[in-house]
Formats: sequence, C-alpha cells, structure tokens
Amino acid sequence: MATPQEINDLKEKVATSCRIIGNQGLTRGAFGHVSARIPGTDRVLIKSKGPQEEAVEFATERDIITIDIEGAVLEAPDGLDAPNETAMHLAIYRRRPEVMSVIHCHPDWIVALTAAEKPLVPMFGAYNPGGMRLAVEGVPVYPRSVTIVNDELGDDFMRTMGDKDACLLRGHGLTTAGRSVEDCTGRSLTVYELARMNYLAYAIGTPNSIPQQDIDEYSNRQESGEERRRRPDRVGVPGEQSSGWRYQKKLLERQGL
Repeated sequence: MATPQEINDLKEKVATSCRIIGNQGLTRGAFGHVSARIPGTDRVLIKSKGPQEEAVEFATERDIITIDIEGAVLEAPDGLDAPNETAMHLAIYRRRPEVMSVIHCHPDWIVALTAAEKPLVPMFGAYNPGGMRLAVEGVPVYPRSVTIVNDELGDDFMRTMGDKDACLLRGHGLTTAGRSVEDCTGRSLTVYELARMNYLAYAIGTPNSIPQQDIDEYSNRQESGEERRRRPDRVGVPGEQSSGWRYQKKLLERQGL
C-alpha cells in the first residue's frame, strides 16, 4: 500500500509529466491528460478538467485529482473534475494490471499522418532506436475520431490498442501506456519524434525503412541485453530517475516551470 508521501510524490510526477508533454508540443491548453495508478489500490491519479484547471503546460499537484477504477471522484478541489476521456484511461488499467501510467495527447504530426492514412515507417535506427522498435512492432490506429467518454467506447478502443504500449487515434491523437510515469512520458516523446520525422519525410517523398540487417542488429542487441547495459536510461524501470526524465525536468526548470 502506498504511503501518503509516496502518493504525493506520484502526484508531483503526474503534474511534471503534464508540463513536459505540454511544453514539448505533444499537446496544449486543455487538451490531453496524464494519469497514474496508485500502487496496491484501485485508485488513480489523473489530470483534472474544470473551470479551475490549469493548462497542461502549467499543471501543478493541485490539478491532479483522485478517482477510483470506476471513475468516481474521490478527492478533488472545488472547480475540478475528472476529464471526459477518463474512460480511456480506466479501460487500459482494468484490462492491463501491469500498466501503471497512461497518457493521452494530441500531437499535430499524428493528427495529420492518421488523417492522410500514412503509416509510421522505421525510417531510422541509430537516430532513435526506441522509435525504430515501435515502428517495427507496429503502432495500431484506432479508426474513429471521437472522444472516448464511456465504457463502451473504452472497450472498443481497447480492441485496437490491445497489449501495445502506444496507439494512434485517427484524426485525434496518441495514447500510451507505461510501467511508470517516467516510462510512459518517455514513450510518448519517442512516438512524437517518430511521427515528426515521418511527417517531414513524407513531405519530401516516400520514407523508406532502414535495411532489415540493421533492424535485426538492434533486435539482437536488445535480446542480448547489450542495449540495456549501454543505455539504462531507456529501460523505464518503475521509479527509476532516468537521464531522459532528468533532462526534461531541467528543461522545465530553465523555463521556470
């Protein structure tokens, strides 16, 4: 069971993740939300909505409220409530007990690519091996462009996302799942960069996949544990303060956020 201090620390991480995705351009204003499962409970911390909310770019711990797995608000300041798309987060948590954090955001690149039915191609390797692996494994696309506001739509969405840790939503945005807030935030940034580079390549012509030989090389390194030894910051172990997470926090600090 999480202690009050651990819950407060987790709430701070959720707010930090909101500011990261907002200030890195994955979403803005009132759009998008970050959540985290409170370990050992059926409760979830989630970025709130309402007349007293702050935009994701400026979210603080006050904006992070507590709900239960059915979506009932347990703790929230006046003027704050659960977001309309809480059902999307809860559908993932119910189906996948290993997931400890969910992020939904609206990257421009993904809205444009899905609207044009352009797939994400593994067009780079060394530039960002994590993005390459996501593209090789395939990122599913939910075909509808509606907000996921009830359990029926949540279940429908999960039929597309399944056990994947990232899912695009046609003409809508991106949803990611992770084993920690840090893991989920890093994955969202990785998909964002994969989509950005694909968009730029499609603007020039048709992006081509890197050679299968290179894909196999990275796969072999991952299986042997070589990538893990060389880049522990990419692992996403729950609670781990990875270099990527520390970097993003320092960018916020530099902006006074």
